[in-house]
Amino acid sequence: MTGAGSFLGGRLLRRLAESKGEDRLLVLDVAAPPPALGVHHRELDLTEPAADETLLRMLREEEVDTLAHFAFVTNPRRDSTFAHELESIGTLSVLAAAAAAGVRRVVMRSFTAVYGARGQNPNFLTEDRPLHPNASLGWVHDKLEAEQHAASFSRRYPEMAIAVLRFAPLFGPQVRTFYTRVFDKRVVPMLMGFDPLLQLLHPDDALDAAERALDRDARGAFNVVPKAPIPLGAALHLAAKVPLPVPHPVAYAVCEALWAAGITEAPAGFLDYVRYPWVADGARAEKQLGFRARHSSRDALLAYLRYRHPEAKSAGVTEVTA
Repeated sequence: MTGAGSFLGGRLLRRLAESKGEDRLLVLDVAAPPPALGVHHRELDLTEPAADETLLRMLREEEVDTLAHFAFVTNPRRDSTFAHELESIGTLSVLAAAAAAGVRRVVMRSFTAVYGARGQNPNFLTEDRPLHPNASLGWVHDKLEAEQHAASFSRRYPEMAIAVLRFAPLFGPQVRTFYTRVFDKRVVPMLMGFDPLLQLLHPDDALDAAERALDRDARGAFNVVPKAPIPLGAALHLAAKVPLPVPHPVAYAVCEALWAAGITEAPAGFLDYVRYPWVADGARAEKQLGFRARHSSRDALLAYLRYRHPEAKSAGVTEVTA
């Protein structure tokens, strides 16, 4: 596994240590996993120039059969060069080394944000929908390039099964991203006249889907999404937040200025995701992976609120169900 130091990667590693046995796992990362897990670790920095050669040697020496590639950043970074080297170039190194080492199966993390949020999007985006994220958003574009590398290697090396899991935004206990921090504010700006549907994925569902993909020779992209979406306005109501309607031309200009000043956590392009639809369809994952989410977007949101704001009194904080 790469990316075991991330929130999702670390939890997947713990699950796999319990279900597969720690002696069957190898972490390839800059940082070592907790010693208590007893998982073998070899140091690897995917941003180094010769990362592909180093990784190829490790994969051959360890006789790796299946590779979980989860080394992706979950928050926008101002250091765009590092993010590009890690996600786009790093994924290219991972896939090249895996193909040369004869790895049989690769499961790669991705995000439903790669579809892009656009006014002409259908109600539910299927995996064959062209990916058209905002070109100015490097955070999304690097992930798009990583997916393009995966598609290219799938065609060139059909003997290697490559599955790409497009996760909806994670929401739940201990999740801390620029998405969740919106719900930590008392007053939340909302684009005037827009109330899009959101998909919020509980981490337990994300882990279930990853485990299923790792146990199958799955190929291609899979949307990993919750049972049901939730309108942004309803989510803010459940969280007992005060929505502040803002005209969208003003919002884009102010957000971009604040990002440039280092005040906000995301550039203005992300406002597209609270303006236009980008709800993904999960039928393919259900059919081919046997995955069906146990939690709705509402469940995931309320689970996060109970963890992060246990003192809050909202319309549904005490009503989380599975």
